[in-house]
Amino acid sequence: MALIVLTAIYGITAVMARFFSDSIGLFEQWYIRFSIALVLMVVVFHRKIRFAYLFQVSRREHILVAVRGLLGFVVAAGLYALSTQYASIASVAVMQVIPTTALFGWLILRETMTTRKFSLIFLAFVGALLVASRSGVSLSFGYGELLSLASGALFSLTFVFRKLQTGELNNHELAFATTAYGVMGNYIMAVLITHSVLPSNSISPMLWVLLLGAGVLSVGMSLLSNYGFEHVKATTASIILDMELVFGLIFGYLFYREWLTPQQFVGTIIILIATITMTYLESRKTVVCPSPE
Repeated sequence: MALIVLTAIYGITAVMARFFSDSIGLFEQWYIRFSIALVLMVVVFHRKIRFAYLFQVSRREHILVAVRGLLGFVVAAGLYALSTQYASIASVAVMQVIPTTALFGWLILRETMTTRKFSLIFLAFVGALLVASRSGVSLSFGYGELLSLASGALFSLTFVFRKLQTGELNNHELAFATTAYGVMGNYIMAVLITHSVLPSNSISPMLWVLLLGAGVLSVGMSLLSNYGFEHVKATTASIILDMELVFGLIFGYLFYREWLTPQQFVGTIIILIATITMTYLESRKTVVCPSPE
C-alpha cells in the first residue's frame, strides 16, 4: 500500500515539476521543496530521529545514504524535472515505468525472477506500450523521453540501494538524511548555474503555499520509498510502481486536458490488473519484519 501511495505522489510530481521549473528554476525548486520537507520532518518526527546518531553510523551506511540522496534527490530529480520541459506528462510517466527496478533487483540483489513475476512485469510493460503509442501524441524516444528514462533508472538504483542499508538507521532517519543531501546538492547546483545564493525569481505568496504543499508531498515520498522498499522485493515493487503511469495520465488530463484514447484505456486496465495481481501475491507470502523504529 505504501508503494501505491508513492506512485500517486510521483504522478502529481511531474505536473508540479513542470510548473515550478517555469516559475522558479530547475534546481531552485528542489532545494526549496526539500528544505521545507526537512523542517516538517524535524517538527513532526523529531522524537523518531536521533540527530546525533546520524554522525556515528558506519561508513557503509553513510555512503549509501549519501549516494541515495545525491542520485535520487539531485541527479534523478533534476533530470525528471527537465524531462517535463521537453515531453508530455504522459511521455514522462511512460518512460518511468520501464521495469528497471526489477532489473537492478535481479542484477544487484540477486533476487529471484520467477516466471510469474516476469510475466506480470512483461504484461505491465505491454500496457505501457499501448498507452505510449496512442494516436495524436508523439512518444518516439526523443530528448525528453530519454531524460525521463535516465531519471527513472537512477530512481530505481536508489530504491534498490535501500535494500542494502545496514539497518542502523530507521526509516525516518533515512528519509531525513537523504533529503538533507538533496538540499545540499540542489543548492550547490543552483548556485553554480545561476551564480546567485538566493532564488533568481521572486516567489509570490501563492507560490509559497504551493511549495509548502510540495514539501509535504516530499516528506511522504521519502518516507514511503524507504518503508516500502524495506518490506517489498525490488522485482515486486517494480510492477507496483507501474501505477505511476495511471496516476500520471489522470493528472495529465486534470491539469492539461490530455484525453484517454480507447487504446490508452486498455493499456491502463492491463497495468492495473498486473499491479493488483502482484500486490495480492505479495500479501499472501510476504512476512514483514519489524523495523528499528
